[in-house]
Amino acid sequence: MIVIFLFAGALIFAISMIFIRPGMKKTLWVTAGLILSIGSIVMLTLNYNTYLGMKKVSSTTTYPLTSSVKGQHVLLYRQLGTKNERVYYYQTNPLQTKLAKTNPNTSTVTINKNARHNQLKVTRSYRIYRNEEMRLLFGAGVPNNHFAGQHYDFDLKPGWKIIAK
Repeated sequence: MIVIFLFAGALIFAISMIFIRPGMKKTLWVTAGLILSIGSIVMLTLNYNTYLGMKKVSSTTTYPLTSSVKGQHVLLYRQLGTKNERVYYYQTNPLQTKLAKTNPNTSTVTINKNARHNQLKVTRSYRIYRNEEMRLLFGAGVPNNHFAGQHYDFDLKPGWKIIAK
């Protein structure tokens, strides 16, 4: 709908500049068209850059954590580059044949050693519109339930090792 306001503002501005004779009436219509156009552009930019009209919602899921290597108490990782970027390989089911992995581009990882239970808490964050009016206004821009990121929280019992793959 904000795009419709932008188009209407541009149309009001253009029509008033071309067809209305000079005077107070023309000045008011030109000003209204400019305010509507510039306001729409500013709101669109804020929606794309700062998620105007949206709020962040998180959901946490807890999984039991099993060893990445059978017969050992190990959590595997692979180093990426020279910084502290790592891809962790984990299993949440002992019958799993393929290891799941974290994505360093969209997620953060915390490792808690000396925990009571081996578990993995995955917190996923999404951006949703604050209300129906904001969804109608910006619905053509950023989609509802826009993925914002996730956080992996590995809780490991004493004796577990974190080993490079």
